[in-house]
Parts: sequence; C-alpha cells; structure tokens
Amino acid sequence: MSFRIGCTAVVLFLAVVRSAGAQAHTGQPPSQHVTLELIGGVLGGCDRSGLDFTRTLPDGGSAGIFRIPAGQILVVTDVDWQYVHPQGSLGADRIETLRLFIENLADRSISRRAFESTVVLSKAGEGGTSEKMTSGFIVSALARVCPDVVPGPQGPPSGLQHLILRGYLTTDF
Repeated sequence: MSFRIGCTAVVLFLAVVRSAGAQAHTGQPPSQHVTLELIGGVLGGCDRSGLDFTRTLPDGGSAGIFRIPAGQILVVTDVDWQYVHPQGSLGADRIETLRLFIENLADRSISRRAFESTVVLSKAGEGGTSEKMTSGFIVSALARVCPDVVPGPQGPPSGLQHLILRGYLTTDF
C-alpha cells in the first residue's frame, strides 16, 4: 500500500514539473544548459595556439566551434581547469592564474578580463580547481571567451591541460 502512495506522489510530482516546464537547479530549462570544452588549433582561434571552445552535447558528441546564438547571452557559472608545468617538479609551488577574457568577434582588440582563478602547483608541478561562481559572468553573441594563463606557459603540450566552462543560454537583455 505504501508503494502505491509513493508511486502516486512521484507521478503527481512529474506531472507538475512537466506542466510547469522542467527546470534545472539554475532555474533554466535543461535545453539551455551549455558545457564548453577548450580545444586548440582552430583557425582564427584565440592567441597563437588557436584556442576556442566546442559545445559538448548530451549524447557525448560535439557541435563544432561554439558561438552564442544571435539574441541570446551565455551566462558562465562554473569553470574547471587543470595546469601542468612543462618542467614537472621544477614548477612545484609556483602560482598559475587562469584568466578568461571576453573578446569582441568583430574587433579582437576589444577584450576585457571577466574571470580569474589561481592555483599553487603541487610538488609534481601540477594543479587545478573547480570554480563555482555566485553571479558568474555574461558573454553576448558579439563576443567569445578567450583564456590566458600567467605566468605560463599556456601550452600545448604542457601548460593548460583542460578547461571546461558550464553555464546556460538565456534571452539577451
């Protein structure tokens, strides 16, 4: 009998969520959530390494180079990154800072810093962190996010190993 009551409650809960439009913990519909992974070697990408981002799809696939759709903004809420010093343990206890810039797509000279995260490298010369932001930062469809690591080097092959941005798309303000 209690199993039936539990099932009824779950069915009612699901019906309410579906009728209200499913929203994730951010208050946004799951279809608007974005996970971006840094890739290199992109023609026209950021800096000489050609860095840019690709969107990771829910089925594990990729949608190519990510650009924010016209009329929308990207709200970046989380950043995960990992760094490996090119000289391994000689980089122990060094401080590395990841900086994310918002760069105008039409004029690359228009660029402002929007995010910083600092790590102290381990005895092996490695470090990383996951940042969860209270307010995040926004990027319009006229711009993109470009990373930089100081003092670096940025890499590849060593340097910045992984960089993942998470957030959501919403209507432009």
